[in-house]
Amino acid sequence: MWIAKVSALLLTGGALFAQPQGSVARGQAVVEGKGNCLTCHRIKLTGSRFGPDLSEVGARTPAQLLTSLTDPDAEILPANRPYHVVLKDGSAVDGRLLNEDTFTVQLIDTKENLRSFTKADLRSFGIPTKSPMPSFKGRLNDQELADVVEYLGSLKPPAGAGRGGRGAAAPPAAPAAEPH
Repeated sequence: MWIAKVSALLLTGGALFAQPQGSVARGQAVVEGKGNCLTCHRIKLTGSRFGPDLSEVGARTPAQLLTSLTDPDAEILPANRPYHVVLKDGSAVDGRLLNEDTFTVQLIDTKENLRSFTKADLRSFGIPTKSPMPSFKGRLNDQELADVVEYLGSLKPPAGAGRGGRGAAAPPAAPAAEPH
């Protein structure tokens, strides 16, 4: 409920009374249908591995979710950075950066293939300034945006998991009793 209210304030510039209430079911339908989100993203066992996994995206605030939908260039988390390489023969590969070291670049390309390149074999490489994700401002109406934010906000990490679903650190074990 609070997700819908915050989304409403953001979408209407503060006019809460005019904002439609978000629906998890309708938002899921938009994500799986009209939004074509699963062509790049994954939720649980469904969708692509190219874009960020959204299975636990509900750890983000409604405002962050809405910004990601309407202005995807505003914040790209380091784990989700797009990457572009051009080989010496002129062919280009786009993907999501997995690792870069002194001599190599590894990425997952748009077809979900793991790719590794030796920098000496590349004409150019780097992080593009624009996100490959399109803005949904104008593509989805206010109701659909509220619904998608409500649905994504429902995708929470498991209880006890820290940000990103990696789990909370276990408390230190109690010291063993000294034998008498």
